[in-house]
Amino acid sequence: MSLNINNKSAVVNNSNEEFDYFSLNKKVFRELVLIPRPKNTLFNIMVNLACKVTYKNGLVGVHSEIYKTGLAKELKINDGDISGYLKQLEKLNYIKIFNVSPLVLQVLEVPQVTHFNDIKAVLLYVHMNAQQFNFHRNLKRKTAFFETFKEYNSQILVEKIKKATVPSNHPDMPTDEEVEDIFGYKK
Repeated sequence: MSLNINNKSAVVNNSNEEFDYFSLNKKVFRELVLIPRPKNTLFNIMVNLACKVTYKNGLVGVHSEIYKTGLAKELKINDGDISGYLKQLEKLNYIKIFNVSPLVLQVLEVPQVTHFNDIKAVLLYVHMNAQQFNFHRNLKRKTAFFETFKEYNSQILVEKIKKATVPSNHPDMPTDEEVEDIFGYKK
């Protein structure tokens, strides 16, 4: 497969125009569209979720709040059926659902994403990489997102403290002498 890029094209290099792209693994297309039995609904859900993911991590429901009923309405699917479709996609290992209401999930078929184990890992990642979700600009969304998962907030802070390190050249870092004499006996 070859890729031809025309660097002189005004369309490609126009910085004033922003394009919306989504990316999915070819496996999704092959398994959900190019098979004898129709699975177009599952494919439509995957495409819709792929359009909503955050680029670097494949997360849906962090940058903007999403509910299953809104997703069903957008795709013109019965509200009762959307849960079954999402479970089917999870069984096929295309998505991993972390929370149901509001919907927080990861599209696993987005190329080159790190897969998260549970909601705590997602929350820790979001907390540590807030700028990837524009939380430094959209403070209302940040507050609403973490308010939804407030029962995990203290655990996230504990994990953050465990992972924190102080650089050795920090001005408040004690010298070797101070570490050996923590009670101040040598004065």
